[in-house]
Amino acid sequence: MTSDFFTTKIVAQTTSSPPTNQNLTFAYYTNWGSAGEEDGQFDGQNDVDYFNGKVYVPDYANHRIQIFDPEGNFLAKFGEGGEGDGQFHKASALSMDSEGNIYVADQFNYRIQKFDVNGNFITKWGSEGTGDGQFLHPHVPANDAEGKLFVTDRDQPSVQVFSPDGEFLHRWGSEGEGNGQLSNPESSIVDSQGDVYIADYGNNRVQKFSNNGTYLSQWGTKGTANGEFQGPSGLSIDKDDNIYVTDKNNNRVQVFTNNGQYITQFGNSTFGEGSLLDPEGVGVDKESGTVYVADTGNTRIVVFKPIN
Repeated sequence: MTSDFFTTKIVAQTTSSPPTNQNLTFAYYTNWGSAGEEDGQFDGQNDVDYFNGKVYVPDYANHRIQIFDPEGNFLAKFGEGGEGDGQFHKASALSMDSEGNIYVADQFNYRIQKFDVNGNFITKWGSEGTGDGQFLHPHVPANDAEGKLFVTDRDQPSVQVFSPDGEFLHRWGSEGEGNGQLSNPESSIVDSQGDVYIADYGNNRVQKFSNNGTYLSQWGTKGTANGEFQGPSGLSIDKDDNIYVTDKNNNRVQVFTNNGQYITQFGNSTFGEGSLLDPEGVGVDKESGTVYVADTGNTRIVVFKPIN
């Protein structure tokens, strides 16, 4: 699964100097995956995450989670189609807490399922509806340092907060374009200070909230320039609290400080090894800085490495 290190810089020129000590540059490294049902193949992979030396990919329409090593070698899988414990109806996204527990957004079973690091079922919560603890379109969950889980709901624009065992705690957000309002929210991520970031897909921006849901700031508008978006979808974060955003319809990943200052970007829509088509999920290895992108339109995972 390995390839020669491809050192062409797939980045756009910044319109201003990048932040001090944040002059990140990335290069294409490798990719893996194709359309299908076999091990290592996908039918709609919308997310990707990295934890403790392994890459986890929710295989959406194959109703399972696949696990790979960092070079793309298939290791294991869990889940199948159905409504029972440990089964999925479109596994759309996942996250992991500090202990390696895995939380999966089981989209059309309208619930979150929790597994241990080996994929053994622990618990579940949620049902179809608009009430507290209910979902219409649960999307990427995110964990803070205390284990609380933040779950976006694309079809009832809000963020619901749960304990690690699924106890509903509170919610925030409503549909709209104002500060703190949301339109088709997708991913969420939490930084080292506990602040929460939401990919506000329909409003073409990223919003930042305190841990209790107080609106703090935002960045992004619709467009193709640096710092602009056409469908921000996936979020991830590195050891320096830089925020990685898959800009789906611009076929790229953009990187920002946690205050929204543009740093760099990588990926493109032209044909080639480092190209992306409708990328949705993104995961970062905080130790090495390696970035894994769910290249949804090309049915594969694409890997980029920092080169400075």
